[in-house]
Amino acid sequence: MENSIFRKSINKAIIEEIAFVLEDNHIPFKLVDNEKYFDATFVNDASKIEYQIMIDRSDFEKAEEIMTDYYSKNMVIPEDYYLKEFSDDELKEIIYKKDEWNEFDYEVAKKLLAERGIIISDIEINQINSERLESLKKNYDKPDDVKNLITFGYIFAVIGCLASFFMGFLLFISYGISLAILKSKKQLPNGERVYYFNEEDRRHGKRILMISIVFTVFWTIFFMYKNN
Repeated sequence: MENSIFRKSINKAIIEEIAFVLEDNHIPFKLVDNEKYFDATFVNDASKIEYQIMIDRSDFEKAEEIMTDYYSKNMVIPEDYYLKEFSDDELKEIIYKKDEWNEFDYEVAKKLLAERGIIISDIEINQINSERLESLKKNYDKPDDVKNLITFGYIFAVIGCLASFFMGFLLFISYGISLAILKSKKQLPNGERVYYFNEEDRRHGKRILMISIVFTVFWTIFFMYKNN
């Protein structure tokens, strides 16, 4: 049994409602309540509390269907609901990025589009979800940050050991960066866990690690020889 995060939210009521629906449909789940770990002494913003529902990966598809069916049948849109002010393109963005919205808003977006004459079929929904998964696998939220991380990795791989003779901790920065690039993973909306960095960037991680080892040996021998 491999549990993954099915839903997460800072809104406890949403998570409790999802838990109720899953339980009513006999889907085993684990509710993670991070509120008990919240320390107001250090963090004053209660919105930092995140609630999660964990389920087995094999139940994801069934659970998705159950939640879609539940919200589509039990949806009452308030007259002044904010999504009514959204443009067609903004509503379509919700459909494409379902993982960034809660179930209610997702179903509201579909209904509002339908009322405007824009019908999205089940086949189109499946295609959109597949394209979104591929996008999340390959793309980064902040690609510039990834480029900067790789650049710093190469820089510290070359000079880190040298600088460490004056500031000891610098030796480990390039090693830490390379291992983060090689090992970090992320979870997709379907529960699948994949490497956070794409294959090309993980090759950079391997190079950074090898260069770090080579220059660690080089600078160590250089200074040992120099001191003798």
